[in-house]
Amino acid sequence: MEAETTLQEPAVFWRELCFGTNPTKTLVRVGVWAVASILFFHHLLMPIQVVGLSMTPTYSNGSMNFINKLSYVRHAPERGDIIALSTSDELLLKRIVALPGETVRIVNGAVEVNGKPLQDQFSKVQIPSTYKPIVLGSNEFFVIGDNRQSSVFLPITRDQILGKIVF
Repeated sequence: MEAETTLQEPAVFWRELCFGTNPTKTLVRVGVWAVASILFFHHLLMPIQVVGLSMTPTYSNGSMNFINKLSYVRHAPERGDIIALSTSDELLLKRIVALPGETVRIVNGAVEVNGKPLQDQFSKVQIPSTYKPIVLGSNEFFVIGDNRQSSVFLPITRDQILGKIVF
């Protein structure tokens, strides 16, 4: 007795390989995973790529990181947090150095908060200028990059903060 072999048509073989034996179930699964991925990466973890040297040496140019968009739902941002913030034309990655109600000024390249020099281990480089004191409002934070020589520093409002960097 000879064993019978059946050959499938190539089109059927590839369809079953790609979509399984029940294409409707497979397409539903793919749709569910697509929606779940979009929701996860849009509302919880947002990918961001560092462009530029303003956060060097903490984050290097071209590195990929994630921002937790729900990190400040239960508590307020704190000094030292690295955040993503939205300006009118770009997305920035900066460190919070002063909190609402504090006074910030830059004297001889050093950042002072409420008249005291900022003690941080994140930056050894000073800002190449002196700036007048800025009194932050009740909803404002002062942010700056770790590479003080090539960083933008500015006061921002709470609603500009998108979230805290995770890694």
